[in-house]
Amino acid sequence: MSSLAVSLIAFAFIFGGALLGMSLRGAMPQNHLSDDSKDSVKLGMGLVATMCALVLGLLIASAKTYYDTQNAELTEMSAKIVLLDRMLAHYGPETNESRALLRDAKAFAEGRQTARYPVSGDEPRNIYGTNPLVNVRTGIHTDS
Repeated sequence: MSSLAVSLIAFAFIFGGALLGMSLRGAMPQNHLSDDSKDSVKLGMGLVATMCALVLGLLIASAKTYYDTQNAELTEMSAKIVLLDRMLAHYGPETNESRALLRDAKAFAEGRQTARYPVSGDEPRNIYGTNPLVNVRTGIHTDS
């Protein structure tokens, strides 16, 4: 279900509940309409609203923590890829193939991250014919 459909259903139920409450007010006995009963209902509604706000705040905090963790992992992985590329560059021109495999693996991972769906058919392959994301270490250390 889309978020619009869920929100419209929620609105319909809330609005219907309000209309039902207004129509049942005339059928209620007089002792249920006293000030003490109204105060009890207000107190209960305040408690429900407070609990909803607490749960919503915890949900938002959890989502932000997840996002921050993913962002930190992505930053760390990017820094490690740059460091590995620079280290391979210091070994000279014999590591050009390994560096090219590293760039292909990075481009493939970047494409999967931005596309948000699995790539099929056009996956880059290393010299062993396997997915470079799975076998990056073997592809980089081929000259050893």
